[in-house]
Amino acid sequence: MQPVTFLEALQYARQRKIVLPDDFYSLDLKTRQMATTVSFLSSLEQIETVIKAVNKAIAEGSTFRDFQKLVEKEGIELPKHYLDNVFRTNIQNAYGHGRWIQQNRNKAKRPYLMYSAINDSRVRPSHLALDKIVLPFEHPFWLTHYPPLGFRCRCTVIALTEKQALKYGITPDDKLPDVAEALDWSSHPLQFGELESLVDKKIADSSLDKEFLLEQKQVIQAEWTASKKLTSLFAPMDDKTRDLFNTIADTVIPLDPQIRPTAIRTFIDYVQGNDTALTSYLNASVASLADDVLKRWLSTDMAAIQAVASNTASTVVGTATIQQVAAYQAGQTVQFNAPLLMAESAGDIVIKIENAKGLGIDLDMLNAGNGVLMPMGLSFEVVSIETVEGRVVYTLRAI
Repeated sequence: MQPVTFLEALQYARQRKIVLPDDFYSLDLKTRQMATTVSFLSSLEQIETVIKAVNKAIAEGSTFRDFQKLVEKEGIELPKHYLDNVFRTNIQNAYGHGRWIQQNRNKAKRPYLMYSAINDSRVRPSHLALDKIVLPFEHPFWLTHYPPLGFRCRCTVIALTEKQALKYGITPDDKLPDVAEALDWSSHPLQFGELESLVDKKIADSSLDKEFLLEQKQVIQAEWTASKKLTSLFAPMDDKTRDLFNTIADTVIPLDPQIRPTAIRTFIDYVQGNDTALTSYLNASVASLADDVLKRWLSTDMAAIQAVASNTASTVVGTATIQQVAAYQAGQTVQFNAPLLMAESAGDIVIKIENAKGLGIDLDMLNAGNGVLMPMGLSFEVVSIETVEGRVVYTLRAI
């Protein structure tokens, strides 16, 4: 097999969006693979300098020392071991994607892939367990286990002819080792456009119910669309937002490591009052399967945070931040289509929710300020509407 050229690797390396570390780690895992960052640097200019130096090394076949000199020349100081990690990781990632592109181009002649781990004292046991696995190019295994599978991963994949694959032995599905994909890494080289063609072929070749399989494909596509849509609805992160993200993450992640970064981002936008785009979207009618997926994600995300930081007060009070409240009438049943922040601030309209214990997220428990964030989907009865000291108070009771 011909070596991966720098053009194939560089094409991928240059198309990745450069973001700040906190922005990177607040992205969904599927979106992360299309971005890159450098921890311990606080400005996009510094990160861009380091990444451009990596790309220059890819293009020119430079050594780590050449890369180190370029970074030092710009006055950026990072520990040597960390800089080496940045250098190796980005180059291995770029060449992994370049290798995939090349193998995809040549798959008619070499339709099988073999995982190849470096069998020495430094190899991860989980990676060694994958060594010599031989599977068809289009097997779903490669969607989650195509190297690199982590920082400084040295594994690779070798393309094989059918004759070579039969010689090594094609791995039966029931013999695949139980090695989970590196969810904290998530760098497989497919975006949905490429994945779609693989899925279409699998459906065409399958003996299973094609209507069912097409429905599953639509679900996959909807999830990709929803992921991109959600990212577009978030307000830009400034220094204050990043600090708050870190504070909340440090508090909530130890309580539930499975909470998604986007759950924290959504929560922050409501805490800071930056939810205009998100709330408008949630209050609109569902127009597609992707919309339904996104709303389900948000509901699940808020429920996960609520589970570790639910409010203990039976009654919560806050200034209204939704316009629909003006149309409420006593005796009416209403439902929140979007999260609602219950916090005291200047305003002429107040909402008081009774029977609210355990229904919302207590901001104070997450070191995110004062107040309670009520999740979307809750239903209430409008008990009364009265004017108190010049302010209109809507009393709701959770049902």
